[in-house]
Amino acid sequence: MNIGRMLTITGAYLGFMIGTGVATGQEILQYYTANGWMIFGTAVVICIIFIVANYGFALAGKRMRVSKGRGAFVYYLGRHVGWGVELFVVLFCYLSYAVMVAGGAATLHQELGMPTYVGAGIVAALAGFSVALGLGKLVDIIGRITPLLLFCIVAMVLYHLLQHIDMLSANAALIESGEITMTRVGDNWWMAGLSNGGYSILMLAAFSAVLGSREDFKTLFCANVLSTLLLVGMNTLIGLSIMSRIGDLYNVQIPNLLIVGSIAPGLTTLFGVLIFVAVYTTACPLLWTAVQRFSADGTPQYRVLALVLAAVGFFFGLFVPYSTILNVVYGLNGYIGFLVMAVVTLRLIRDRFFPNVLPQFAFGYETEKELFAEEEVCQK
Repeated sequence: MNIGRMLTITGAYLGFMIGTGVATGQEILQYYTANGWMIFGTAVVICIIFIVANYGFALAGKRMRVSKGRGAFVYYLGRHVGWGVELFVVLFCYLSYAVMVAGGAATLHQELGMPTYVGAGIVAALAGFSVALGLGKLVDIIGRITPLLLFCIVAMVLYHLLQHIDMLSANAALIESGEITMTRVGDNWWMAGLSNGGYSILMLAAFSAVLGSREDFKTLFCANVLSTLLLVGMNTLIGLSIMSRIGDLYNVQIPNLLIVGSIAPGLTTLFGVLIFVAVYTTACPLLWTAVQRFSADGTPQYRVLALVLAAVGFFFGLFVPYSTILNVVYGLNGYIGFLVMAVVTLRLIRDRFFPNVLPQFAFGYETEKELFAEEEVCQK
């Protein structure tokens, strides 16, 4: 196993999933902190979903040597359902790219007073040109940026948590009693975990499948596990840090900026830059998921489409409030993602333990020949 490549892919996975929701703290507030002490239960649910789903999609990519995310969905769900789900995922990822654009705009507006169209324009331009370079360059860029980003975020929120750790128990009780009305996803901790894990695997499905066809599988699997543990651990830490000052942060668009500002006012500008970088590292793979659906990586059509879709997402992200779009888009699609996850899990269990018990037509395709035939039909 190539350790260096494993760390690069780990960084790419983390860069993909950190994004604006995590870096700003808004996603953590709605999915993790809103559950009080059951934040740890939410973390376990998300961790399991991430590891199993990424393994399943990467395995489909490896077995079928897919060049597009469509192949993984057809493998698990069959021709008609697989194609339908894949089109839904492409739309969802593109809407999530718009969430990144809105997050970048909100960050620069809150921190620097910059007009929202400037922040949105910078995110769209950077993402468009980066995706136009192709998947290989994209993984290298994101994988090398993310470690420093991760270290800086963890260091700041950990310092803040240690400063206010004596307030954790009281604030957790305040949340669990319902005395604070918070925007949240899911009615309880495990539904929040299912939703968060569900929308996340929809984002990662095509990314993991194509990497599965290109990378050493052991290296990719280790990167999957390591990135999941690091991501969920960091999210839990941020969630606890927000909980330690929930009275000040529960209705703030970007709670992490206030956290950093309470440490040292001069750090807010630095953290604003870090959030913006996190927005960029997630916007790129989301935009790539939409672009690769309609054009082949590296072609002139691919590069033009990358720039066009980046520009369209800029306008969408401008006119919808960041917290609203995050709650609606992520929450709605999370449960659909979990249903896909359930089918993938059943297929993995069947293939491993009961290959001759369940009927083959209960799932997708069994052979490369069948899948490649569908790929040819789709291309025509």
